[in-house]
Amino acid sequence: MNTDASRYRVTVAGPVAEGVLATLRARFDLESVRPGDDGTELVVAGVDQAAQRALLTLLWDTGHVVRSVTP
Repeated sequence: MNTDASRYRVTVAGPVAEGVLATLRARFDLESVRPGDDGTELVVAGVDQAAQRALLTLLWDTGHVVRSVTP
């Protein structure tokens, strides 16, 4: 099992509220946020397996539909 931290691109449906972005910035190394017509792409660095789960749980708990997660 690889435990090294990585960078992930997470795409969610629709926009991400500023309050959620502030929480993401406080908890993770949020490198970029790219809103688009089909949703929002978040690039998060320094994410290990536990952090990835926490990131996804935060998005799900705030009502976001996660469309994809790619390294």
